[in-house]
Amino acid sequence: MVKAKKLLCQIVLVIIVGVFCLGRPGFCANAQLKLSLLLEKTEYSADEPINTILSLKNLGSSSIIVNQRFYISSQSVAKNQREVYLELTSPSGTKLACQHFYETGYPKTEYFKLLAPGEETKSEYPRNLRGFFEITEPGTYTVVAVYQNVFGSELGLDTFKEQLVSEPVKFTVANTKK
Repeated sequence: MVKAKKLLCQIVLVIIVGVFCLGRPGFCANAQLKLSLLLEKTEYSADEPINTILSLKNLGSSSIIVNQRFYISSQSVAKNQREVYLELTSPSGTKLACQHFYETGYPKTEYFKLLAPGEETKSEYPRNLRGFFEITEPGTYTVVAVYQNVFGSELGLDTFKEQLVSEPVKFTVANTKK
C-alpha cells in the first residue's frame, strides 16, 4: 500500500513537470536554447580585430521568444544594462575586465524574435573583442559568452529569461616581437 502511494506520487509529479515543460514555451527552456560564440578564425596578429558573432539556436520542440539584440556590456553593470557579458581569460590566467560599455536603454520590438524549433538567430553584425577588452598579451585566450535577457515584459512579451553560457572558445594572439 505504501509503495503504491509512493509510486502514485512520483507519477503525479512527473505529469505536473511534463505539463509545465511541454505546455508553456519558455519554462524549462534553458535545455532548448543553445548560445554559441563564433570567431572568424583562431589566430590573430597583435593589432587585428577579433570579431565574434553570437547565436541562439532553438534545439527544443516548442517555439520561444528571444532577445536577439545581443547587447554586450560588463558583468558588473545592472542586468537591465546588458543582455550578454563576456568572460575573457588571458594567456597568464587573468580574467580581463570589460573596459568599454554604455547604457543600453530598452530594446525595440523588432529585436525580439519567435524562434521556431531548429531555428537559429545571429547577432546583426560582428563585435570586435578589442572594443571591450585590453588584449595586449601574446598567447592563447579563452572567451565565454553569458546571455541573460531581462527584457520583453515591458512590451507584453513572454520572453526567455534564463541564463545561458556558451562553450569556451580559444584564440591566439601572435607574438610580434622577434
